[in-house]
Amino acid sequence: MIRGIIYWIFGTIFTVLVTFFFYLMYPFSRLNPDLPHLIVKFWSKGLLNFFCGTGIVVSGWENIDLSRNYIIVSNHRSHTDILLATAAVGLQFRWFSKSSLFKIPAFGMAMKIAGYVPVERGKYMSASRSLDNVKKVLEEGKSVWIFPEGTRTPKDKLGKFKRGAFLLAKETGKPILPVILAHTDEIFYRTHIIRRKTVKVIICKPVFYKDFKDGTLGERDVMLKMIQLVSGLIQDKFDNEY
Repeated sequence: MIRGIIYWIFGTIFTVLVTFFFYLMYPFSRLNPDLPHLIVKFWSKGLLNFFCGTGIVVSGWENIDLSRNYIIVSNHRSHTDILLATAAVGLQFRWFSKSSLFKIPAFGMAMKIAGYVPVERGKYMSASRSLDNVKKVLEEGKSVWIFPEGTRTPKDKLGKFKRGAFLLAKETGKPILPVILAHTDEIFYRTHIIRRKTVKVIICKPVFYKDFKDGTLGERDVMLKMIQLVSGLIQDKFDNEY
């Protein structure tokens, strides 16, 4: 209860101060486009480590080649996933997020400044334009983070993976980097009770679309095979944590 009060009162003050600093530093982001994401990273770490008392364990660093960029895909169980991913993974990446978040005053503008990409659910033309914007991010040498389930799935089993991330892998040649986020749903108990927990980030070996092309499968089957392998890998690693 006390930790919850600290989080909501002082965490809010911290967020306001970071937001003020974010906009103060905005002119410098033109000189360093990575600066906005670094500030978001600082904010995420502050909320998790200091205000929630959350420990973070990351494994699989050896699977990341810092000289290249990735299409990062992970499970999505809690709203804390976003904080954990931003705080823990040392890649310059941009979020592929639902468009409604970009409509929140101040917060939405900050997301735009940080270079995050909005997508409107259920609208084909909007999704197509969003994927084109993600391609531009990848061409600029940044990674992108996508929740292929499309929404939170607070269950033991992953939701059905949408094919957007895998279509990007096919069209750009960039590798898919599977990541597992574990125990994020255990931090918040209701809205006012925060439990001190250790959360985990497991980084798997990257997966390339070209490795699934053996000359016997059509494009659709290659895509399906890749989705099944990645979703199965994430599910297996996730199950081992619970």
